[in-house]
Order: sequence, then C-alpha cells, then structure tokens
Amino acid sequence: MDVCVSEDIVALENILGYKFKNLQLISLAVSHPSIGKVNKISAKSFERLEFLGDRVLGLAISSILYEKFPQDSEGDLATRTAVLGGTDFIITLCKKKKIIDCFLIPKSFFLSQSKSSSAIADMLEAVLGSVFLDSNFETARAVIAKLWGRDIAKTEHKKKDYKTQLQEFLQSLHEELPAYELIETIGKPHDPTFKIEAKAVGLSVIGLGNSRKNAERDAAEKMLKKLKEEQALN
Repeated sequence: MDVCVSEDIVALENILGYKFKNLQLISLAVSHPSIGKVNKISAKSFERLEFLGDRVLGLAISSILYEKFPQDSEGDLATRTAVLGGTDFIITLCKKKKIIDCFLIPKSFFLSQSKSSSAIADMLEAVLGSVFLDSNFETARAVIAKLWGRDIAKTEHKKKDYKTQLQEFLQSLHEELPAYELIETIGKPHDPTFKIEAKAVGLSVIGLGNSRKNAERDAAEKMLKKLKEEQALN
C-alpha cells in the first residue's frame, strides 16, 4: 500500500482541501475491509471510523441547514438532512468529485449497485471520521460544506425518502409513528445483510439491506405500499 496509496491520499487531500497529519488514519479510511489485504484490527478500525464519520456528517449537515434555512420546520430540515446524508447522494457526490478514484475497493463491488453504493458511502463516512479525529469538528464541518457545496440549497426539490414518506402518511391518518427493530444480521462482517422488521397500525413487514439504514428504508417502502393497498381496499 505505499506509492499507490500515497498518490491516492494526495489526490484525496486536494479534493477535500485538507492535509492529514496522521497518514495512518486516512490510510485506514480509504482501504475497504473486503480488499483482502486488511487484517481484523484494521477492519475494526475502519468500521469505527465509519461509525464516527456518520455522526459527524449528520451533525455537520444538520447545523449547516439550521443556519442556512431559518424558516424551515423541523420536518423540512429532517427531509433535507435525509437526502444530503443518504447513500444515493453520497455515491453521486463521490463520482462527481472523483473521490471514488482515491478508494482502495474491490473491482467486484462495481458489478453490484447495492454493494458499490454501500461501500462508497461507508468509505466517505470513514474519511470524514478521520478528518474529525485528525483535526476537530469545525474543520470537518468546513470540509463537508465544501464537498456538498451548492447541492445543499437544492434539497427542497429532491424526493422525500421512504422513511419520511411513511412517517408523514401515518401522521395524516393520526396514527403512531412506525417502529423499526433489527431481527438479525446475515453474512460476513464486511458484506452483511441486515433484516429489519417495521411495525405500524398492527401491520408488520420485513426489510433487507446491506446496511441498517438501507434495510429500514426497504421496510419503510414495503410498509408504505402495504398501507396504501389496505386504504384502497377500505
């Protein structure tokens, strides 16, 4: 991992507008556990960086939106945040900014849209986690603001995700919000399938996905479809 990864990191630093002090930290973030050259300790470190980066991204996006759209309701802000932190947006961003070219990732991942999306989103979150640890939250927030750029102002035109659609549909019926529960995780640690049960108004559906988020979205989509079918029959 030396010359090639070093060149990738330099390219990534140029895109982010940030120079890392701890190169070992960012090297972990750009090496997906499934490449086969990553040991268990490094794989665990990657997962921890991804976990941290997901939270840093969520807080940064939320705080930027809070300042940028003072007239937005809580629901509007939540919808914008869901779009900007979603897998679809992240993979599009990584391709557009050529961040994807800086990642060490198996070529086989590009044969599967779901695996590719999940892995790329995970890796960008790990990168953001490494920026936070290498500096501070304000610096990480500035990097995120730079990467997301003008797209932050365009989110009102985006389609709401299924979890938001389901929540709003249930609220229109004056029903309680859905509950999501992890039933089991199947597969290897670097390539899992999550099984989520969603419950609402006495109904239950199972959602599957290569991340907990995607499984919840799948469950929400199925629940929304089921509820609308039930409503049409009544």
